[in-house]
Amino acid sequence: MADTASYDTVEDLLAAREGESVHLECCRETVDRAVRFVHERYGRRRCAFYVSTDRGFDRETVRSYLKLFSRLAGGSVTPQDAIAHFGLASAARSQVKTLTAEQRALLNFARMSLFEPEVVFCERPLADVTPATRGLVTAWMGQVAEAGGALITAGEPLREALLMPGTAFFEEDGRLHEAKTAVGDDEMQDVEFAGDEVRVFKIPAKSDGATLLFDPREVDFVESVNRANFASVRGELYPVSMTLDELEAELERFGFFRCHRSYIVNVQKVAKVERFTRNSFNLTLADAHQTQIPLAKGRAEAMRERYGWR
Repeated sequence: MADTASYDTVEDLLAAREGESVHLECCRETVDRAVRFVHERYGRRRCAFYVSTDRGFDRETVRSYLKLFSRLAGGSVTPQDAIAHFGLASAARSQVKTLTAEQRALLNFARMSLFEPEVVFCERPLADVTPATRGLVTAWMGQVAEAGGALITAGEPLREALLMPGTAFFEEDGRLHEAKTAVGDDEMQDVEFAGDEVRVFKIPAKSDGATLLFDPREVDFVESVNRANFASVRGELYPVSMTLDELEAELERFGFFRCHRSYIVNVQKVAKVERFTRNSFNLTLADAHQTQIPLAKGRAEAMRERYGWR
């Protein structure tokens, strides 16, 4: 497999990946530098921005706020279209200052949609949306990507960055490194077990200096983030010392599947398989947060074949 890319600065990354969709797990300073660069580099294209300080105009209603930006955009998407797509009909007459954090986030996405943007910059796009409305946001972002637009997101956890269409990067020691997404052929070999073989396996994890031993059935997924591995149990992440390859070999017989280079998922916990865009997929878990896990394109077909899903 070819080596993944890394860049000294966010400016170097965005210049090298101009016109592409990129998603950054990074610090506050890097977010600010990224938004400035996008403003400068894409200034002559139709752009839409959403950063954490965008809170709307308090005295406007949702409808009047979107009408204002609709006049500025002069496009074919109407305020009514945006309100309907992002589920804001019940709040259309509410003043912006009365909106919840989730409604404000949806209002910002509705505002951006009016411009039919070629380039979208979002800071932590999924931070304030709940599982009930997350699909509205990802569907619109998928439409932008499918139409050839560039999506640039920054500041989100790597798991969210990996869900987006495009390429994810993480910041480490001042550099930005591409997150590997493909699973190599040597990592995809099925493990065979004798029919009468009985083996006991517990996942050792650390918590406050103690070693916890988790039954595999308790684990929702295992993820690798910035060269550290974690097991997710009831919404909490616990550090584990075993590598993902070692865990994959042990957990496969318990119904786990290597869905991504950085993720192993307990298939019994999967509630939904979704296609984000033509080439990107995710898994939604049946947990309290309806957690989403990336499903690599090449692994989607393998998963369908293994479990007989159509």
